[in-house]
Amino acid sequence: MAGWLKNVGSVMMVFVATWAAAIMYWRSSGTTPNGMQMLAYLGVLPVGLSGAGYMLRSMLSRGVEKVVETNASAAEAPSAATVAFPSAALPSMAITAASINLAAATDANAMLAVATALPRPQLDNRFRDANNLPIRVSAVADLDEWLVLSEREGDIDTAAHERRATALLQPVLEQLLDAAYLAMPAIVGGEEVVVAGLRRREEERVDNALTVELVVSPAWSDGLRHWVQAWLQEQAVQAGLDARRFDVRISVLERPGDVWAHLQRIVDALSAGTPRWHLLVSCYSAIDAGVINTWLAQGLLATTQNAQGRVPGEGAAGVLLSSIALAGEGAGRLWRPQVERLEPVYGSRPAELRRQLATAAQQWLQPLLADAGRVQFVLHDADQHPESIVATAAVTAALNPDLDFSSQSLALAVCSGELGPVLPVAQLALAQAQLQRQSDAVLLLGVADTQQRLFGLVEPLSSPTLAAEMPTVN
Repeated sequence: MAGWLKNVGSVMMVFVATWAAAIMYWRSSGTTPNGMQMLAYLGVLPVGLSGAGYMLRSMLSRGVEKVVETNASAAEAPSAATVAFPSAALPSMAITAASINLAAATDANAMLAVATALPRPQLDNRFRDANNLPIRVSAVADLDEWLVLSEREGDIDTAAHERRATALLQPVLEQLLDAAYLAMPAIVGGEEVVVAGLRRREEERVDNALTVELVVSPAWSDGLRHWVQAWLQEQAVQAGLDARRFDVRISVLERPGDVWAHLQRIVDALSAGTPRWHLLVSCYSAIDAGVINTWLAQGLLATTQNAQGRVPGEGAAGVLLSSIALAGEGAGRLWRPQVERLEPVYGSRPAELRRQLATAAQQWLQPLLADAGRVQFVLHDADQHPESIVATAAVTAALNPDLDFSSQSLALAVCSGELGPVLPVAQLALAQAQLQRQSDAVLLLGVADTQQRLFGLVEPLSSPTLAAEMPTVN
């Protein structure tokens, strides 16, 4: 109805405008029209203008609809380049060096050598449950917790878990700072020039090419985070790094899933822009009476009555990451980790959940690795919960049925207890060490999180960039 009225109104406006123009013309010119002229100007001309306008609107409408349909089809159709080369645009980064310091082992190679018979957390008489029974912990024996921090630093009171974490971090940090110093090209010395009779040295511009980042848990105090940031700066300078070439960051992340999401952002950053390095280290300790008592009060601690609870652990780990263009001999390639959110509908159906996870893992791995049989080792975070082990084994079997899960996998959480944000970094460090032992792809699986699953892949770089071909980074 509204459209019909609109059309009638348009025709009437054309007639009125045409009649008014014709009458004004006749009056101003003094012309007396005859019958045929009146019929032409007051009848035929308005009808012709109305018909022409209607035809023009119809043609324009059909043209717009055609353009919209074409654009929609182009948007819905997948790009030919994306279909033919699905992995070409996937970001990745290189792992140049790695180090761990855990209760189970202080060396990644030593830990991998006994992967099938790793030491388990032991009963510790220092910590007891509500029934005064000792609890199991994974603690570094004879650790000097005063190595870095004292009980009070300036006006900052330190806790046992902070002191132990930094003590575990120091050897890892020293090793990786040395690796960063060796990996980064030396600064070319400036040349002396004479300007207006005066001799001066032209210094070459030095770019910030390295980020040193420490990931800690939210339990650390704000004051201590600032203190540790200054300490990291000092340690890097003592290792020989020019202060103009690096920056130091402290990131606060609680769950391993948060760290994996952060690693996604690091991969994206190193895959785009100017080639650079990123030294990622993390330290954590739950071997603290205050932490353990809090877990016990909240019902989170693993005890004889709660075998599925958390086992206190501690450790430190680090990896030296870089853009692929800066990777040297022996580096591994980490493809951007994939995080799969769990659908609530599958929460009560474990078999259906495992099937969905296996399908998602196959779809994720296909564009990254043409031959899934190249996956010969699995690093996962399955804990003492039986369903997490079963889910890990199911995903592994779906990707490579020939892999012997019992002898070609390592359950880091089972032997090291709760590691907080250190767990993903330790998995990367172990994956890099495994590549040195056996040049086959390493699968990283995160299954312990009740809200998401993690898929990761580390493989040897097929054509490492030679030092002579590396881009110049000052």
